[in-house]
Amino acid sequence: MMKELTFDTPRIAKPALAGLWALFVLVSISSAEVLQGERAVEAGRDALAGRNNYPWYDEDNDSIRRIDVETPKEAAAHRGSKWQAKPAAPSKKDMSWLATLMAAIWKAVGWLFWVAITALFAFLVVLLVRAFMNSGALLDGSSDEEQEADSRSEADLIESLPFQVKRPQGDLLAEARRHYEQGNYGEAIIYLFSYQLVKLDRHNFIRLARGKTNRQYLREIFPQPDLRKALERSMVAFEDVFFGHHPLERERFESCWLRLDEFHEHVEQAAI
Repeated sequence: MMKELTFDTPRIAKPALAGLWALFVLVSISSAEVLQGERAVEAGRDALAGRNNYPWYDEDNDSIRRIDVETPKEAAAHRGSKWQAKPAAPSKKDMSWLATLMAAIWKAVGWLFWVAITALFAFLVVLLVRAFMNSGALLDGSSDEEQEADSRSEADLIESLPFQVKRPQGDLLAEARRHYEQGNYGEAIIYLFSYQLVKLDRHNFIRLARGKTNRQYLREIFPQPDLRKALERSMVAFEDVFFGHHPLERERFESCWLRLDEFHEHVEQAAI
């Protein structure tokens, strides 16, 4: 048989009563707080709506009213001021202008360098052209002189000799050889010396002209000592025969004649 369930009323009722009591206390506290909050709001509303007039409070709507405030003239005047309560740390100086200046200077120096190089090159070209033209002019001048000398025939040069000489049957050197072979050493030295003077004139060492003396011709070839010595030997023998009317021995004539190749060599070397 099942046992009957029995409830212990006093043991269950105590916790239930304690819970109800706690709930009542909480409700009472909450109601008191709500009531106190409403009273505080009402007190604040009464304070704002009192004698003092607060322009920012709207009593009818119990809200904040917008207030338009004009900017003070003094504040507007100083609005652009950069004054700071704590001045900013000084910034580093901007040196970009210096870099720009240096770049411009280097660029200008580069341009000047190339301009100088171009000018120098042009100057050298002008010098070369002038030197070439001058050399051409000198060559033309020398060729003109040679043509002028060549255009003067041997007969013209004989007429310019400082002494009177008979016209030879051939050229002067051939006439000197002919008299030498015939034993006419006096006539041979006259034509030999005449040949040497004409030879020097053709190579522009002297300039034959009437009125000039043999000594003047020697002075004209003074810078060429070997050539002067070769001519002087023939000149002394010539003057002894032509002006002194002295006979000329074979040995003395041959001392001049055998040095004729040496005379030609000195002329060619001096003409270089």
